[in-house]
This record gives sequence, C-alpha cells and structure tokens, in this order.
Amino acid sequence: MKSIFTRFFVFFILFVIYSNGNTQNIQVSSRSEHIQVLNDTTYTVEVSVLLKASDEPVVYPIFYDHELEKVSNIKVFRKRRNRFREIKEPETAEETIELDYITSKRVIFILVPPGDEAKITYTISCSELMYFADLRFFSLFDTDTLKYRVSVPEQFWFSYTTTHTDLLEYLTIDSVKTDQVFEWNIEVTPVKVDPDPLMFFGIYRNRKLPIMRTIVVPQKYKNKEKTWLNNWFLAKSESSKGLDSIARQKIDELTYGITDQEQILEIIYEFVKYSFKYVSIQIGLGAFIPSHVNEVFINKQGDCKDLSNFLCEALNYKGIESHLALAATYNHISDCDFPSLGSANHVVCVAYIDDKPILLDPTDPVHIPNKPVQSMQGRTILITNPWGGEFQKVEAFSPQQNKISYEIELKACSEQSFLEGGFSVLYEGISGNFLKRSFLDQTKDRKNHLARQHFQRIFNNQLISGITVFNNPDSIVARGKMSVRGKIFNDVNRQFLFLDFAPRLIESQQRETLLDGTYIGNTMKKKVKLIITMDRDFKPFDPVSHVHEEEGVSLNLTISNPSDGIIRYEYVFVLDHIFMDEENTKHVNKILNAFKKLSDEPIILQGKI
Repeated sequence: MKSIFTRFFVFFILFVIYSNGNTQNIQVSSRSEHIQVLNDTTYTVEVSVLLKASDEPVVYPIFYDHELEKVSNIKVFRKRRNRFREIKEPETAEETIELDYITSKRVIFILVPPGDEAKITYTISCSELMYFADLRFFSLFDTDTLKYRVSVPEQFWFSYTTTHTDLLEYLTIDSVKTDQVFEWNIEVTPVKVDPDPLMFFGIYRNRKLPIMRTIVVPQKYKNKEKTWLNNWFLAKSESSKGLDSIARQKIDELTYGITDQEQILEIIYEFVKYSFKYVSIQIGLGAFIPSHVNEVFINKQGDCKDLSNFLCEALNYKGIESHLALAATYNHISDCDFPSLGSANHVVCVAYIDDKPILLDPTDPVHIPNKPVQSMQGRTILITNPWGGEFQKVEAFSPQQNKISYEIELKACSEQSFLEGGFSVLYEGISGNFLKRSFLDQTKDRKNHLARQHFQRIFNNQLISGITVFNNPDSIVARGKMSVRGKIFNDVNRQFLFLDFAPRLIESQQRETLLDGTYIGNTMKKKVKLIITMDRDFKPFDPVSHVHEEEGVSLNLTISNPSDGIIRYEYVFVLDHIFMDEENTKHVNKILNAFKKLSDEPIILQGKI
C-alpha cells in the first residue's frame, strides 16, 4: 500500500496538515499509554487511541526514533454494533524524515476509514531507559482524556516533576505497589495546542505547556537522580574524547608562547566559534551524545554538544579544567532544574580558572567569556563532572549592566519645518547583542548600512546619514547625523512641536506593543537625552514630568526649558524582564502605550509678545 503514500503526500501531511488544524481535525476520545520498565533497563509503551467517528478519512501519524525504538503490533479497529472489529489489512506507510537536523526519526501513517469510531493500538519498544524522559499533558489533537500507566520493577525508582499544571482542568496521579512492581496511574484532561510540526519530534519552542519530566533510576539512586544522570552522560560521552596529534598541534600553534590561562581560553574559544560551523540541532539521544572530537575537528562543524565537547577537550589539553553541562535555553518548555533529558535542549562548556566557573557557548558568536550567555540567562544548567554533577543557576545581567544611552542635539529651522543635528548612542553589557548578530561577517560599509536602517526605524523613519559604528567586544557605539521633517507647525503666535521621533523604548522588537511569549533577550536601563535649539523665542514653561511604574518596568519622562530657546526632553526606561509572559506583558504594554500617547501629543510653545 506504500505506493498510495508518495513522498510528496507524506511531507504534505507533515508540514501542511499539521501546521493547519483546520485541514485535518483528529478527534480523540482517549489515548492510553502503558509504559513498562523491564529488568534489563529497556522499556515498552503499549498505546491505545480511541478515535471519534469522522465523515472524512483520518491519517493518524506515529513518530518514532528508529535508532532506539521499534514499533510493532499495529492494529486498526472499526466499531460495528457496539464492538470493535479488527481491520485485517490496514493501509499504512512509513517514511524517514529527511531534514538536516532530524537524523533518526521516522513516521508511520495509518489511514483510518470514515464513518465509524475507530481504535488504533501499537507497541513501542525502546532500548534506552534514559529516553523515557517526559509525559506530555497536552495534545495536538482534540483529545478528551490522556491516561498514563507507569509500571516499574521494585529494583528501580520512578522520579518525576510537573510543570505548568495550573493550565490543566483535571489531573490525578496515584501510585501503588503490587507484586514487586510500583505503578503510577495518571489521568489528565490535556491542553489542546495549535499544531506545530516540530512538536512531533519533541521540540517545544516558546511553549508554556503542562508536562511531567521523568527519570527512572536504580533504587540505590533514589533521591540521587542527579548523580545517575551525570554518570550516565559521562559514560555515554567518554568514547568521544581524546584529541589526536593533528588537533593538539593546531591548538599548540594557536597558543604558542602564551601562558596566561584567561588568554589561552579566549584564543581557543574564538577559534571554535569562528572556525567551526554550527549545524543546528539533532533529535533523540543524538542531541546529547557528542560526535568524536577528532571528527568534529576534521569536519570543522557540529551542533551544540559537538562544539562544546571539542572546546572542553581543547581547554583540558591546555590545563584548563572544563566540563560539559546540560542546559535549557529561554525557549525550552522547562528549566534544566530536574535531572532528566526532558529538562535540557542544549549543551555548553563550563571552564574553571582559579576555581571560578566560566560559562562558554560556542554556538553563540557574540558571547564573550565572563559574561552571561544571553539565551540562558536565569536558567539552570547541570554541570557534569566526576563528582556527581552540579546544578548551577546562570547569571542574568541587571538593567544597570545593560545601559543604553542616547545623546541627541538638534537645531530647528521653523521656516522649512525641519530639525537637523546629530546623535550618539552607547549600548553596554548585552543590550546591543541584537545588533552584533546582524553585523556578523559584514564589511564596514555593510555594517554602517545596516545601522542606518536600524536607526531610521528607531527614529520613526527620519533621515539618517553619516553613520559610523564601533563594534567593541562588550559594547557598541554609534554616531550619526539626522534630519527630522514635518514636526514643527507654526500658528499665529505659537508653535507646535511633535517629538514622536524620539527613540522607541524597546529596539529589538518591531511591534509597538508586545505579545505573550515575546523574547526580549535582555533587561535594560535606557536613558535618552534630546536637546533642541529653537530658532524662535518662546515663553519659558515649567518642567512637565510623567512617571509610570509597573512591576519590573518603569518610565520617567521629563520635558523642560533649561534656558532661552532650549527644549530638553529626557526619559529613563527600565525593563527588568527578559521573556514576556501573560502577567508581565500587561505591565510592559501599559508603559509602551503610555509612551506612545505622550509621543503623539505636541509641545505647545507660546511666542513672546
């Protein structure tokens, strides 16, 4: 029957149907999974899916990792006269998912005829117990009930933690010991989520969803699950170690004559970041078990765990203690604060100089040592080492460390209704990382062109020229000229001055207000000082201040007349959020809307009589 399911159809199903829930609406009465851990540290999953009656044929997918898992005993039943009767030769097709970053996934499509309720049953056998890393309390289909039954022999222990269960309408978890077996029974009304093809492969980007992270360990490691995962990871990655003479020679050449450890670290870190190609991600155990360091060196490419592993080996070779760490980036479904492969979506290197840990991420080309890795701020990592492993919280930069400072001076020409002058801006900390990323591998002229486009947007599409950019390791400085048109309006004895060209509050986002789930990337303290010299006399006015404060965000804006003919416009904007959730989005948008309203109101200058 495979001829029915051509390659075109398979990928049409995968990337069209499951990215558009209206194309195929699979209605599921219940899905049950019985996970049985076996004495030999393998496990099986017996799956039963009850499908509601449909007027259209249903194509039901089974995704699995063919390197670790085997799917068997696929059966399809149709309900006739209150009984499920097996379809003797169900129509199925199997295809390998051929994407650059998905190397071990396959999908089996099952065609379910229309008109009746149906049941699909199958068994998945897995050779690696550590792969049993999560139970999902959400569904991409309209599912009434999810049921999990976890059976674990008494010589093992099932440990878990749940995340975002406040999103669930119903959840029960019960456990019992029967006949030398521990059993956990879990029933949940799952959260329905919008279809996303990557979620079929366990990639949950920018998703706040309920999930149970799991790990099964020998009984003697009960309450020592971190140590078990640590030791497992070290054992699995041991075969990837060992630099050959060619790799060692290159590292020696790079560091010849240098004895300072910090300088050696920086040289090797720069070498890996800029000489090796980062090749996205992998799925399954391939996402965690590194390729051999010599293979990575020869090919000059790898994903996060490959590049970090090579970096660790190179640093250890030069006498700098280094270890791999499992990590969760900002867009992962959970933090890496529980010892499970379901907690991590990233691998980094942690080096030690004078017993101080230095976090290194060779996949982040703008990161510098002794600074936070932007994508992991406030997250937890599990540093793997011979002493049982260590959880560590990643530092996040404070707003005070991420200053953005604007100095703008303009002169007015009322007759032609324009303002002209110049500006300078300093981005400190990681506040300018979004610009640094756009400048990567660009010529000087191209950088200046990109900067001009950026500041034209920041200044509300005013004319920017003569731009120069200084891209320093820990800061960005930019200077330029600007011409502002159509912001001065003359009346009989007064002028209207609009300042809606003042720099927007948040530069890394295109939207004027933010959506839940928006990743800002850094905290900030942004200070803008705009001095305008008018060419007509006007009556002095008292300073006008606007103060807006919400949790984790504030705006203090002042307009004053410090001397004759001078208007001084200043604001200080402080943002202490990196990622927008349901609660802080309301607070931040309230400030953004207040700023927009103030920017749209003109300053009225009364002429002197």
